Amino acid sequence: MEILKGWESSSGGAFRAAEFGRFVEDAWLLLKVKTVPESTMTQSSRLFLTGLEKLGVPGGHLLERADDGCEGRGMCCFVCPTDGKVTADRAFLTGALGRENFMLRTETRLESVEASAGGVRLVLRGADGAPTSVSCRGLVLACGTLATPYFVRRFRLGPDWRRAGQGLSLHPAAKVLSLFDRRIEGWKGVPQGAGVVDPEDGAIRYEGVYVPPEMAALTIPLEGRALRRWMDAYANVATFGFMIRDESRGRVDYPLGPDRPVIRYRMGPQDLARMRKAALFTARVLFAAGARRVLLPFNIEGNELEDALALEKTDLSAAGSAALQMMAFHPLGTCGAGRVAAWDQSAGPGVVVADGSVVPESLGVNPQVTIAAFGLRAAERLLGKKAGGMKP
Repeated sequence: MEILKGWESSSGGAFRAAEFGRFVEDAWLLLKVKTVPESTMTQSSRLFLTGLEKLGVPGGHLLERADDGCEGRGMCCFVCPTDGKVTADRAFLTGALGRENFMLRTETRLESVEASAGGVRLVLRGADGAPTSVSCRGLVLACGTLATPYFVRRFRLGPDWRRAGQGLSLHPAAKVLSLFDRRIEGWKGVPQGAGVVDPEDGAIRYEGVYVPPEMAALTIPLEGRALRRWMDAYANVATFGFMIRDESRGRVDYPLGPDRPVIRYRMGPQDLARMRKAALFTARVLFAAGARRVLLPFNIEGNELEDALALEKTDLSAAGSAALQMMAFHPLGTCGAGRVAAWDQSAGPGVVVADGSVVPESLGVNPQVTIAAFGLRAAERLLGKKAGGMKP
């Protein structure tokens, strides 16, 4: 709510936090968000919560996620083998299929846009190469944070179209591996089942994670025999991750077209400092839980630690961003409300942006519900009636 109130202040009241809260509640229901049951937690998450308790760190909790029929197969970050994840197509598109006046087209390219207060005229080109002209009341751009700016810039949508692609925010993330004397079998359960906000810095969030061995071997910052030792013992390895609400910003450009965006992003010193702090904290918790060896996510000498004493002597201040073994998630902000799109999400007459690109800044949490809420807000304004009281 603090972030929403900040947007309300920045917008001069054009964005209202209380109103948006209603869309968040509707999105929560439609996406079937619920607290992960303790029975599906991974051993890694259980150990992390145990470590927090031993260190006297409060706030460890089960996470909330969008699922319907989760069996804890451990593949949430990739493809759910039981289709238990509630994605946007399941929550919003499936129920619309077969309805009158609803058509879903794939393999279709947007060739031109003529937008005015009186409506929008589009030219689409399908797989057969034939153009189709479409006239409509409004156009909703929801191509994703990395693609929507292309269309805003190409068709010069809105007065601030030149800024589309700027302001890219991410959630830089990394993980710490820890070796135990017993089997962990991290593939069993919901990887992101538990977490905690850093007790000293609310911009750092710790969450469970699991990486299959075929991918872990590519990302572990070791080589040769050292890497082989970790992979041979992978069934005994517990993993826990962290991500930060970044202050750095990047941009996306399209020298090769919308299908191959070029992303530029440089991590600033404050974000790098948070990543170092989070890595050390995660390692400290895992040692408290009983780990006999911990691997930090930095390509540096001495990234393997044998005990908590060695950890306390570890200094990461010289480890630059190039040494950090990391990923980044949840790109947002490239058509941010108040910068490229207006606070009502419009990008000129008849055009509305309703995806992650319109979110003004980094959130520090998974943005699925927030993005859906922006979509519901756009739908309500286009339809001219309230979307409240929606049921899954």
